[in-house]
Amino acid sequence: MDVKQLRAFLTISETNNITKAAAMLNIVQPAVSRQIHLLEEELGVELFERGRHGMTLTQEGKVLEGYARRALREIEAAKMELTSKDGGLKGTVNIGILASLSELLSVALMRVIKKKYPDVNLKISVGYSGHLKEWLEAGEIDLALLYDSIPSKFIDSHQIVSEQLWLIGPYSSDLHQSLPLDLNEISELPLILPYVPHQLRSLIDHGFQVEKLDLKIAAEINDLNVQKQLVKEGLGFTILPLVSVKNDLQLKTVKVSPINHSEFYRKIAIALPNTRHISKLVHVIASETYNCCKVAVDTKAWLGSTWISDR
Repeated sequence: MDVKQLRAFLTISETNNITKAAAMLNIVQPAVSRQIHLLEEELGVELFERGRHGMTLTQEGKVLEGYARRALREIEAAKMELTSKDGGLKGTVNIGILASLSELLSVALMRVIKKKYPDVNLKISVGYSGHLKEWLEAGEIDLALLYDSIPSKFIDSHQIVSEQLWLIGPYSSDLHQSLPLDLNEISELPLILPYVPHQLRSLIDHGFQVEKLDLKIAAEINDLNVQKQLVKEGLGFTILPLVSVKNDLQLKTVKVSPINHSEFYRKIAIALPNTRHISKLVHVIASETYNCCKVAVDTKAWLGSTWISDR
C-alpha cells in the first residue's frame, strides 16, 4: 500500500469514474486501474462495485476511505513541516468549535491567523461536543474547543473557561437578567432542548434529577439556530450559555434569567489527540486559540464566562 494507490483510490471514490480520476491525477487510465488492482490484491477485498453507471465503494471500501484520508493528511502535514526551510508556518489546520461559540471565536481567530501566519489555511468545523470528540479521535480535525464532560483516553484536554447556563425566553416573557430562577420554577415552563446524547442535554437532565424534578419538554431539536428561533416565536424556553444569544440580546429578540443552581455550569476545554504526532503548526494554532479565548473572556465579549486556566 503506497501513497499513489491511496490517492488513486480516493480520487475514484470522489468521481465514481476511473476515466475522470485518471484525468484528475494526470496519468493514464490503465495505470490507475493497476494501482487499484494492486491495492485490492494486497488487502484481499474488493474496494469498488463496478457497474454501468460507474464505480461505487463497497462496505470494505468505505472502511478504507476514512483511513486513507487521514493517512494522506498526516503525510502532507509531515511534508509541510519538514520542507519549510525559511521557518515560516505553512499548511492546513482544521479546528473544531462548539456551535454556541462559533460566532464569538471564528472571526477573531481567523483574523489573528491571517495576520500572523498568512500561509496557514485555517479550516473551522462547527459541531456539538460529541461530534467534535469523534472527529478529533478519528483524525478529521486537528484540535477542538469543546465541552469537557466525558473523559477520553484518546484525547488530552485542558479546561480554560467556565460558563454559566441561563434560561432563554422570548422577548415577551417576564425573564430578567438580574432575577435568578430556581429549578422548580423552570420545571413549569415548556422547554425546547437538544435531545440525548447531546452533552448539554445530559447536564440539564442531571441537574433536574438532582432536585427530583421533571422536565416539561415542548420540543427536542439538535440545531442551535432552530432552537433559538422557536424560542423567539414564543413556542417555549431553552437553556443555553449566555454567549450563544449575544446577538439576540442586542437585537432584543430574547430575554434571559440566570439559573439558581450549582449544577448549571459547563467547562470549555482545548483538546488535542494523544494518539498521533502533533505538528509544530497545530501547537501554534492551539496556542493562538487559547489566547483568543482569554481575550474574549477578559474583554467581556464572552458573556457569562469565567477564566479558570492556570496554564
